[in-house]
Amino acid sequence: MEINKRWSSLTLSLTHCIEHVSNYDHDKYLALMTCDDKLKKIMFPIYAFNIEISRIPWITDDKMIAEMRLQWWYNLLSSMEENSFVEKHPIAEALNEHLSNNKSAIKLLKETVKARNWDIYSEHHESELDLWKYIEHTSSNLLMSCLGFVPSINSYGQGIGMASYLMAVSNLVKFGKNPLPNCNDEAIHDLSLKAVEGLRKGRDNNLDKHVTAGLRLGWMAPIILKRIIKEPRLVITGRLQSSEFRKKLRLLKLTLLNSY
Repeated sequence: MEINKRWSSLTLSLTHCIEHVSNYDHDKYLALMTCDDKLKKIMFPIYAFNIEISRIPWITDDKMIAEMRLQWWYNLLSSMEENSFVEKHPIAEALNEHLSNNKSAIKLLKETVKARNWDIYSEHHESELDLWKYIEHTSSNLLMSCLGFVPSINSYGQGIGMASYLMAVSNLVKFGKNPLPNCNDEAIHDLSLKAVEGLRKGRDNNLDKHVTAGLRLGWMAPIILKRIIKEPRLVITGRLQSSEFRKKLRLLKLTLLNSY
């Protein structure tokens, strides 16, 4: 009876995570739905967790409250790290199922929570190096927590993370943020080239095919970066979206080829 109750609870928690990602980041939802069931159980909770912490700075104007909410998640991860997790929260419960014996992944996700403190304020990253560190902590760390601590996954995470970040720049500016250390065309062009190099390094033919499905999260990154390299001002104007048809067609093709 107790086993059935636990199984039912975890099933409901995973369903909540899947719905949460679908509601708040439908592109990631579509990509993760191409994974097998084993990978879904790992990736949906981690990306639902990421949605929760990334939304915090945007759902309250009170910076202290935002910091406290991030700290709550940081403390929750610490409780998992110490094997003292008892919190009843659907995303946390599903997350703990993967993290309970994975202290390396917990450490990465705690770095992700810390990095999200930058989102609360309006100061720009002090240097390009700081920006890349932010991208690593908010993108690569998530991927490595799901798929393993492999340099190629870290590189790929930085590539897709920078592509997503550059897509968000125009909106961040509208909300009074200073997302880039330097907003001129040359600097944006350089960031895009480095992101493309990250994608190239991430194409590790030795990765298990089971793992590569999770890398389809970045299925549009090469297209986005190619556009930016050709016309860097698109980052400032925000004209980088592709049609839903084109996005889904590309994802279908990559899925059928079991590629990314």
